[in-house]
Amino acid sequence: MEIILVDPRSIVPTLCVLGSPVCRFEVIYSNEIILSVGPTDKLTQCEAPSWLKEAWDAIWNGEMPEVILGTTKRISDFAQKVYRIVREIPIGETKTYGEVAFLVGKPKGARAVGSILRSNPWPLFIPCHRVIGKSGKLLGYGGAQGIELKGRLLAYEADKCRNLYYPPSV
Repeated sequence: MEIILVDPRSIVPTLCVLGSPVCRFEVIYSNEIILSVGPTDKLTQCEAPSWLKEAWDAIWNGEMPEVILGTTKRISDFAQKVYRIVREIPIGETKTYGEVAFLVGKPKGARAVGSILRSNPWPLFIPCHRVIGKSGKLLGYGGAQGIELKGRLLAYEADKCRNLYYPPSV
């Protein structure tokens, strides 16, 4: 995964609504750069370019595709570290905000981690739904469907993970 700073004048954003096992998502991209991802109630789906379709399918098959993520805003070094750690959380597993903070070298930075993940423009590609409260409670998932969507994503991944390791008998 690479996060790049893009000049807003150099992009022509394209919106694509893609289906998934948990809900529809709006993906905004330009060229082969993903600018944002978020749940949507829009019904119109689109024919995604092959690179996006492959990346999208990989996510729902339990893989983490190599993609380029783009932003028009500078991302701090701390946020980059948080995104890197969160991207490494395997499917079917979670970490707490405090654990992520510890791993990026700020043991008392759980709230800062939460703040960064709250504004994550690339959920699924940086799977912030895998970060939970220290008590195991689902916290801080933005978007229209919020905590309910976070729960559905984790349930889907837990089931997918079980099926990856224990495929149904034939």
